[in-house]
Order: sequence, then C-alpha cells, then structure tokens
Amino acid sequence: MTRRFGIIVALLGVLGVVVIDWTLGVPPDPFRAPDPMAFGSTSGASGAICTFAPGAQQ
Repeated sequence: MTRRFGIIVALLGVLGVVVIDWTLGVPPDPFRAPDPMAFGSTSGASGAICTFAPGAQQ
C-alpha cells in the first residue's frame, strides 16, 4: 500500500462518516441544548464556575 492510496482511503473514510451523519442525523434542538457557558459542567444551572458570564450577577 502506497502513501497516496492510504491518504485517499482515509479521506474517503472521513467523507463517508460526514455523509452518513448528514443523511441520518437530525438537526440539534436549540431548546434542549445546554447553555454555551455550561459545556462540560453537569451543575450549570446551580451556579458552577463554568457558568460565570461577563456581567452576571454574583
């Protein structure tokens, strides 16, 4: 297997995953999504350090 063939196979694999995701996936529901400032925090609504936004009341 040459380097060019390996690169082509890898790119086709990535392209295949993207196409499958676009065809079978559903668009995100903005009403069920977490707050952008709370990503990675399970306690976003309780005032965790991840939820401090500029200008927020403390």
